[in-house]
Amino acid sequence: MNKEIFDTVTEVFREIFDDEDLIITPETNASTIDDWDSYNHINLIVALETRFEVSFTTKEIGSMTCVGDLLSLLDDKRKSS
Repeated sequence: MNKEIFDTVTEVFREIFDDEDLIITPETNASTIDDWDSYNHINLIVALETRFEVSFTTKEIGSMTCVGDLLSLLDDKRKSS
């Protein structure tokens, strides 16, 4: 796992969920964060795309089931740019 990506993703999660103490792990998913609803999911995706200067396809978004999937995808996109 890329620490730089993980740290940035953690910052984005803390901003979106307005919780400076939020701890995420690769296993974190929508059922482990109370406010992770469809509205915040969209906000999260947009914030991550903006922060990392990437675009996710609908298929990529649909395939993410946990933070670990997100981290892998961001790492792949970073390597291919």
